[in-house]
Amino acid sequence: MIVSVANNQSDNMTLVRKLASKTSRCFARNVYKATEIQKLGKRRSPRSSLSTVSSVTSTSEHSIVVKEVGESAEMEHAVESLRSALHLLKDASNKSCPWVDARNLLDETAAALDDAGLALRSKSANSEQQSESYVLKLADKVVHNRRRLLGGSFVHDVDGVWTKSVYGDCNGISFGTDDDEFCRIPVEEKEEKALIVYASQTGTSKTSANNLCKSLGGDAHCVVRNMKSVGIKDLAMHKRVYIISSTFGYGRPPRDGELLYSQVQLETMRCKENLEDLSIDDEEVEKPLAGTSVAIAALGSSAFRDFAKFGLNLTDELVSLGASTALKTTTVDAKNGKSEQKQMFQKWESAIVQMEKERQMKKERTMLPTTRRQPSKMIPSSKAA
Repeated sequence: MIVSVANNQSDNMTLVRKLASKTSRCFARNVYKATEIQKLGKRRSPRSSLSTVSSVTSTSEHSIVVKEVGESAEMEHAVESLRSALHLLKDASNKSCPWVDARNLLDETAAALDDAGLALRSKSANSEQQSESYVLKLADKVVHNRRRLLGGSFVHDVDGVWTKSVYGDCNGISFGTDDDEFCRIPVEEKEEKALIVYASQTGTSKTSANNLCKSLGGDAHCVVRNMKSVGIKDLAMHKRVYIISSTFGYGRPPRDGELLYSQVQLETMRCKENLEDLSIDDEEVEKPLAGTSVAIAALGSSAFRDFAKFGLNLTDELVSLGASTALKTTTVDAKNGKSEQKQMFQKWESAIVQMEKERQMKKERTMLPTTRRQPSKMIPSSKAA
């Protein structure tokens, strides 16, 4: 009888886990549905029904012991999931490893925190304090490490089970701010100054950005900012954005560009889900970067496999958010030396300067008065005399 109850409890817990995972990651279900099925299968494999039954059978004389064995399995599974998440976070921050897509990173860490939340909610008064403390310690480390890579936005949207388990039945903990939810900025409210953004590992992109600023007329006509201090809203606040960035390691952004790139990837996912839910006919005008044009100079060396990969991938992500491309993304190759790379960049810079001049001339023509010149009246010869 006790074995049957324990089996039912295990089945119910599995069902709860599936529902919780589906709820916490609902906005990513269409993007990574196939991947999720495979991941869920892997996460379920350590918890076989045979091992649970054997444990329950050996302690079937005391029901309270049976319950604690189930809790121990939950705690062990939570620890395993959290360790796996920490390992992924370590790889994501390792400069020698390929870039980990922020959407996958968020999904994996959210699933691990869900497992921790379910384990903590199923604990009894007789649970070992040491196991609970260890799960809390690992979970806090996951949240802390993830925050550095993904920032504060979006995190509280997916950690429902975890936050309720630790902090009670609330609306969840926001690790960002109240204005994390992004709204499209009308074109008439966007800045007229061009925004120049750079992300550099050696200083080349920064120097190139400052040179472009001088060519465009200085601070009166443009703003230069490091990518580490730029968010999606900053991009959306300007009509024209020029980005100069190198690619680091295996297709990774420079360290200063990691946070923005993660936010752009997550916003792309959320934007796609929101527009599908709203069923808007003209989706392009409702995207967050609608009305903003971008031009990207992707620096790097074709001697490496992932030449200019970050700049090219960033272009695709920004276009998915509604941005238009003022120029096709230009790859600036340093394989044959700095001198040739500088010439290639100057060619891209000249195209930007020419576009800005044409835009300014068009703006000046529209500001000219439209009143017609009055024809002069002929004075009769008698009056003239």
